[in-house]
Amino acid sequence: MEAMEIEEEFLNRTTDRANKLIAKIFLYSNFVCVIFLIAHYFDFFNMSYTYTLIIWALIIYFSVSMFLFCRLNVSRSFTMYHGLLGVVVVISAMGANSAIGVNISYAVATLFSCLYLVKRYTIVASTVGYLGMVVSLFIKSRTMYLVDMTSDTPMEYFNPILAGFTIEYIILLLACTSITSILRQTVYELQERTERIRRMQTKELQTFANIVECRDKFTGEHIERTSIYVELIARELAKTEKYRNILTREVVNIIIEAAPLHDIGKIQIPDNILKKPGRLTADEYEVMKTHSEIGYNMIGSYLPEIIDEELLMYSEMMALHHHERYDGKGYPKGIMGESIPLCARIMSVADVLDALLSKRHYKESYPLEKAIDIIKEERGKMFDPDVVDSLLNVIPKIKELENQAQEIELIEEL
Repeated sequence: MEAMEIEEEFLNRTTDRANKLIAKIFLYSNFVCVIFLIAHYFDFFNMSYTYTLIIWALIIYFSVSMFLFCRLNVSRSFTMYHGLLGVVVVISAMGANSAIGVNISYAVATLFSCLYLVKRYTIVASTVGYLGMVVSLFIKSRTMYLVDMTSDTPMEYFNPILAGFTIEYIILLLACTSITSILRQTVYELQERTERIRRMQTKELQTFANIVECRDKFTGEHIERTSIYVELIARELAKTEKYRNILTREVVNIIIEAAPLHDIGKIQIPDNILKKPGRLTADEYEVMKTHSEIGYNMIGSYLPEIIDEELLMYSEMMALHHHERYDGKGYPKGIMGESIPLCARIMSVADVLDALLSKRHYKESYPLEKAIDIIKEERGKMFDPDVVDSLLNVIPKIKELENQAQEIELIEEL
């Protein structure tokens, strides 16, 4: 199932990128029409202003529609077919004019379809492109016949040109389907290799995080539980309209991998403070607060050669900012609102939730309902409202995890 999810995510990202690229190409194509008008003004060719404006109208339509479809997250497949159809329509319309048609390649849509790395898309684009070419060549043949009048019928122009282009299309289709298959396999192998490297990095990060557990059992268990809460909240938040494009599957996985390092700075907090059986004094609390910056510096010093740049960045942000408050009254930087990195805002809620649910030397654990009430009271003050709302949506899953943990404890006692 994991392999299927990876492949689906891979195809989704590929399709999104190709759709955006074709949208940009349509946008830049508007300059082509400007060139046509200038060329016509200087008598480089005799395509009429009216015909140029028709082509320009088509390009503007597909430029705007593709931009909106990509921006509004319209169905990937629909956006793709719409874009490829737009390429066929524009190229065929341009090719139907005898003034410039000889310089237009009808193969553009087929070549663009290779960007999607799916063979059936290439076949569909090639078929539609071929039909567009047939119509375009027929219109152009009639125009040439009416101008020349040396042939008995327009078909004497049409047939030999169509035969030549048909052979070209067959060769092109075979080549592009082969290219698509090879590119897909190559890119997917790179994707799998990246996933293997990512799993290795996760194990290395977990080992690094376990150093804290060697000093403080409470912190070690806290790291494990908060990572679970971070995963639940992040995956739920990724379903919302606001964060759907930000919290992609890849980003969520990186946040989950980075979560265990959020308290790594506690490794340098003195034992008399870290393991103190009672509440901390004001001075001791100031020392404890330094763990966020210590963790940030440790990650930046020791991990750049072990993990990739993106995972390093998220690890640093979560370690440094997980004690910031939404109202700006947190530490160490005192930043507020959405200026706090999203991954740290998620970590903050997970961190406090576990602190409330956990028993410490100086406090008893709170029931889940009480802990949730406290977090709800801090919605918009200590915590990001969107993150709190996502936590509320996953409460049933957290209850289920709590029940499973209690069952395991009973079994171990027996």
